[in-house]
Amino acid sequence: MKRQNLVLATLALILGMFVWLRPAAASELTFGVETNLPDNQVAKDVNYFDLKLAPGTQQTISATVTNLTDKAVKLKPEVNAATTNINGVVEYTKTKAKADTTLRYSLADYVKPEQATVDIPAHQQRQVKLNVTMPAGHFNGIIAGGLRLQDVNAIAAQKKAKKGTTVQNQYAYVIGIVLHQNTKTMTPQMKLGQVKASQSNYRNVINATLRNVTATYINQLTVKAKIYPRGSEKVKYQQTNKGMQMAPNSQLVFPVRLNGQPLKAGKYTMDLVSTSKGHKWHFKRNFEIDGQRAAKLNKRDVTIKPDYTWLYTLIGVIILLALIGGFWFYSRRKLKAKERENAALRAELDKHKH
Repeated sequence: MKRQNLVLATLALILGMFVWLRPAAASELTFGVETNLPDNQVAKDVNYFDLKLAPGTQQTISATVTNLTDKAVKLKPEVNAATTNINGVVEYTKTKAKADTTLRYSLADYVKPEQATVDIPAHQQRQVKLNVTMPAGHFNGIIAGGLRLQDVNAIAAQKKAKKGTTVQNQYAYVIGIVLHQNTKTMTPQMKLGQVKASQSNYRNVINATLRNVTATYINQLTVKAKIYPRGSEKVKYQQTNKGMQMAPNSQLVFPVRLNGQPLKAGKYTMDLVSTSKGHKWHFKRNFEIDGQRAAKLNKRDVTIKPDYTWLYTLIGVIILLALIGGFWFYSRRKLKAKERENAALRAELDKHKH
């Protein structure tokens, strides 16, 4: 019994460090949120849902939302699976980040809001309810994601702002949700996916896709990547990022940033080392950057200063040729003048002789 309590406490501590109830911008929120933790909550001293359910079990959970304003608030609840963004931060909102192909169960398929919207009168409270269905299949590890609550009026204001020049933030609460059928500890596993030249925010990068292929978080992640010309020991590009995290069964597109250096076509080798709380993964991958791809990306990179060497060289050549031409013309003209002068002098001498 003590061993089981220790496992549960350890799991609760780990999850509590990485999944939580958080406001996107609390100072501008029109509402407050409090989770109503059920009896099957594993971690009791947290604000997110950490539920242990038997396969196929159904349950309704809820959060109490308080309108903090003098006007009615309309909330839109949204459930999303946990993903990992390019900065190594786990997100619980709709993003372009991809789940890994090893993901068996997406949280959004098994946790559904009861209502599309929730209306809350001024200074009153309402319940946001979620229907949870544990997958029928048995699995170890966790299904992770979050409930996102946002004021519909804030969404409308954001859309309106996009039409003009005003920049406005979207304010929302995100409540973490973790589902598991048991509390067995999972050993994280990582694999390396595609390596290719690309861009991030109009800046050249070489992306390495790291895959978390297990149903558990990878925490305190450090990634060190070095890129060499094939067969060389001289580092061409490198990148080190620390303090990152990966969601279960997610992908981290890790960018090696070139920081204003242009991409050069050629064959390369990436040497990448990832470490996380005593775990280590070492990958080597050969890849190639073709000339057409490099030229296209370099042209779009806003940090690369245009290379006018060819223009300066051309101008220099033109100036040099102009100087040479001018000198030749001047010398030729002077020579002809001298010849005319000599001819006149000879004519004068010949005249005096006769």
